[in-house]
Amino acid sequence: MNPQSPTAYLKRFGKRYSIPDLHPHKLRHSFASVAITHGADIASVSEKLGHSDKSVTLRMYTHADAESIKRAGDIFRQAVENG
Repeated sequence: MNPQSPTAYLKRFGKRYSIPDLHPHKLRHSFASVAITHGADIASVSEKLGHSDKSVTLRMYTHADAESIKRAGDIFRQAVENG
């Protein structure tokens, strides 16, 4: 397979379905962001992405959105309530 084949395919796919600038790296970023937002641990996501250092994953793929902030508060509250 030509190394540019996935990029070319995604470019055509994106054009057909009105998804601007679609390329493999956007899929990688989406995977990491969605996995972390929905509770996957950083170590596992970092391993899946092939990062040798988890701090790279933390720096690049974690975002404090409203849902994540609320979930952090809920986890702490439950831990305190359950002793």
